[in-house]
Amino acid sequence: MVSLAALAAARGAARFGRVIKRDHAEASRHRTVRPVPAGAQPASGAVQAIVRARLAPYLSREMFEEHLRTIPAVRSALHIIGDVDYEIRLTCRDLADLGAVLSSLRRCRGTEVVSTALVLREVEGLGRRARSVPDWGAVPRPRQTRSA
Repeated sequence: MVSLAALAAARGAARFGRVIKRDHAEASRHRTVRPVPAGAQPASGAVQAIVRARLAPYLSREMFEEHLRTIPAVRSALHIIGDVDYEIRLTCRDLADLGAVLSSLRRCRGTEVVSTALVLREVEGLGRRARSVPDWGAVPRPRQTRSA
């Protein structure tokens, strides 16, 4: 997962690693923030992203999903109804790898990458207690009766 420092570095506001820890106390005393030298390297780490993609009407769902299976960075994908057709979860080595994966998605003819969001962190403790969602097509709905 990408650290906030790496994200800041990618956006041109390089503040990361030991420099943040050392400068934090000093900045607190002087209420100033000094920039990190331009040659400093950002912290490394995996980058997680969520991509929302829309398919052209002529592109079949099967073709697109087969293309997704060829991309190692794709962790999961949801076929959804709404303003986009797919929500895709990616885990990339770094921001350069994320750029390459997005280029690969765009090369699939008829695919429009609508948005890309970087994941800051996953909320812990969710999904472990989830109850199964009933399939309303297979299970009859309970009848609602009106009393007179």
